[in-house]
Amino acid sequence: MVGFDEIVANKYLPCIRDAINSGHIDSYSIIDLESQRTEIEKRIRAASVKPSGVVYLPNSGERAQDTPQALIAAAVQRLRVTGAPTKVYIATEVRAHETYLRFCVENHIDSLVEKPVLAPLVDGRFKPSYITKTMEELIGVAANSSAKHSVMTLSRYHQIYNQKVIASLRGRMERWEAPLTSFHLRAAGGVWNLQREFESRDDHPYKFGYGMMMHGAYHYVDLATQILSLNAEVFPERQLKLEVSAFGAFPIDQHQRVSQPIAGRFQDDGARWSADSDASFRFGETDVTSAFRLVDAATGRTVSLGTLSFEQTTPSIRDWGELPAGLYNVNGRTSSVDLEAQLSTLFSTHVHCYDIPRGVSADGIDAFARVTTRANAALLPDERYVSEESFDGLFHSDSNRQLMEHWLRGSEHRSSLASHLRPMQVTEALASSVLTPGRLATVPF
Repeated sequence: MVGFDEIVANKYLPCIRDAINSGHIDSYSIIDLESQRTEIEKRIRAASVKPSGVVYLPNSGERAQDTPQALIAAAVQRLRVTGAPTKVYIATEVRAHETYLRFCVENHIDSLVEKPVLAPLVDGRFKPSYITKTMEELIGVAANSSAKHSVMTLSRYHQIYNQKVIASLRGRMERWEAPLTSFHLRAAGGVWNLQREFESRDDHPYKFGYGMMMHGAYHYVDLATQILSLNAEVFPERQLKLEVSAFGAFPIDQHQRVSQPIAGRFQDDGARWSADSDASFRFGETDVTSAFRLVDAATGRTVSLGTLSFEQTTPSIRDWGELPAGLYNVNGRTSSVDLEAQLSTLFSTHVHCYDIPRGVSADGIDAFARVTTRANAALLPDERYVSEESFDGLFHSDSNRQLMEHWLRGSEHRSSLASHLRPMQVTEALASSVLTPGRLATVPF
């Protein structure tokens, strides 16, 4: 595995232990940066199963994606067990994904890369316009190899989103020959970063010029794209395109958007960034909202309308001034996802999935979901006018772990690299529109 952060240690190490015990893999090793040695060794000491080897690569300034391919090759060769197949899990900061993924693709090594797939940088700054061509290049090279490449994201094995919502929508669309005509999604992250943390911390992406779109939002861009793509699956004769326009909020906006008395309790009410500093030290966005339409390219007629919003600055459970050591949920994140998909005038499904804090610890998070459907039961006698189901004790990470388990067993097929081309194209469109507020961006569907 490339990168051994808290998420890997807490969420995926049990999957790796089980895969070793069941004989799907022999062992695991770690590649990380020299600057992380102290933290990595601390996590290894606490790990229930130890790595067979560790290689620390030298830092390349602040840009890990500049690590030479030869250096990566030497590290992999050093850790590789002679004669045994190798699989690489890429869990670095997103700016370094491309370098390691390219190495795996070009050397025919099975890989699993964390979401989002990649974030191209030019002169150290995020360049969203390079996403599609880089993805197409890597997918093209991978197509000429027997190696398999997958992407870690929560909306491919999710108990609610995939097994309840997408499956039921697809079945109804096929049965009734009804298009998806309306879709709205809001994913609220529940994160509060202080101004000094934006300036000093390395464990978030904002300072590299990208933010929410290349962070937690990708889970839900992927989910939205899967649902919108149902129109193309059910009506393959139509040439569809997505037109989307987005706006963002940035760290420099934050002090106008939060409570000043509460900010004072966080010692976050001091000097603000000046307006001209934003041009020379621009951070990635914290919040994004957008409107879209899915249009029939041949006729110019609108098929679907909707909104997509991905926001970090939402209710959190953070109540301290400084981040305590050893706490996994360092930002006190509490997620709330709200989506509604509608099939013409016949049917709609609405999902609200949100976190519930349990106790006083910021790590004590459970999840709850409610799925409500509405239908024209007069036309559709097999449907009810209104139905409601509730699900408690959910954990979003369960779907991530399922993906990891399938990948370790060699049976992963729902989240291939090629299947993430369109979600990454939508990500590029949204990120580009945010950088030029309100600009209309288009994605073929």
